[in-house]
Amino acid sequence: MATEHHRTNADPRRDDRTDESTDTTGPETTGSATAAQPAADDHYVIRPYEPGDREDFLELYEQVLGERDDEWFRWKYEANPYTDHVPMIVATHEGRVVGTKPCFALELRAGSRTFRGLQPSDVMVHPDHRRRGLYSRTTERLKERYRNREAGMFFNFPNPATLSGSLKHGWQVVENVPTYYRVQRPDGMLDVDGERLKTLAKGTRPVTSVYHRARAKRRGNASSITVNRFENVPAERFVDLYESAVPGAIHGHRDERFYDWRFENPHWAYDAYLATRHGEPVAGVITGTKTEDGSRTTCLTDVVPLGTTPHRRDGLSEILERIVADRRGADVLAASGRAIPPSLLTAFGFRSDQSLPLSRLTQQTTQVTYPLADDGGHEWTVAGRAVTDPSNWSITFAEQDTW
Repeated sequence: MATEHHRTNADPRRDDRTDESTDTTGPETTGSATAAQPAADDHYVIRPYEPGDREDFLELYEQVLGERDDEWFRWKYEANPYTDHVPMIVATHEGRVVGTKPCFALELRAGSRTFRGLQPSDVMVHPDHRRRGLYSRTTERLKERYRNREAGMFFNFPNPATLSGSLKHGWQVVENVPTYYRVQRPDGMLDVDGERLKTLAKGTRPVTSVYHRARAKRRGNASSITVNRFENVPAERFVDLYESAVPGAIHGHRDERFYDWRFENPHWAYDAYLATRHGEPVAGVITGTKTEDGSRTTCLTDVVPLGTTPHRRDGLSEILERIVADRRGADVLAASGRAIPPSLLTAFGFRSDQSLPLSRLTQQTTQVTYPLADDGGHEWTVAGRAVTDPSNWSITFAEQDTW
């Protein structure tokens, strides 16, 4: 079995239950569309998910990925506001679900145009049914099911076990999306599972405190800006900030529907930070915090506005100052993509996983995509944007299904 995500034991952002297993599905994890198919009488049925499959899915999830979680399934798939059904293909054998290819649905936006994006995730094959081509068969059925009818594209962040499968089924790489880490408590990571996490902790311990002190001295202070923290996202104010500078790049459409649902993931505890200048909001960040394997990670999950405004940078700087103060107990702070200016993250002690030493110690995030809609006959173009051009995307953790 393998899922569609990139996280491993080497990554402090890892979510075992929804991301990756060290098992594979056998030859079909390559996803080859030309691989030999099982005989027609092999008794497998490949079909869309039906409501009666819920219990089978959760039982398979518990067997393959980890502890079942009804609340998480209800939030992620059944309560998702962007689809009126659970977007999933299942493989059944003698009436029981033995393989799954689900999708996490989001509404994407590029400029003034919106469309549905589907993110394959939580891919599973029962151990007794591997090496039967189920990964390939469910993938091809998924493409057939949604082509030119209910979605603009697939986009996802495969792990190494499924990247080659995605590519052989037609997906193309957009880029390696940078992740920025602020390692705050290296010693707190030494007892967690995963040898590379321990190596990361040991490798950063001698320089972390000195680095952060030096960066702190270089930061300025925007005294006219106030930062407030909220346990519940003030959706209207976040939407207003988002609408103040909507980027032309493809990104998750941040309307009230998005904020009312996206940050209810029961696996994470979210807080919202709002920066105001003379009472007017200028920037917002939503953090998600999770403790796993003894290590606490806080992710800067959402950022608004995504486009440039006069006081955005000052507002984000003050928010980062507050988050660092509030989350001193976290082992790691992390941010994905370039929505927060990299130079600003660097000023607060974040290091890119595309530079040393993190490039040798962490697994990078590879984004891939596969267009479904016919954009006026132009291949690999959706909403007028070339979908394999990284400059046409604005990615944060909010666009990635496990955060």
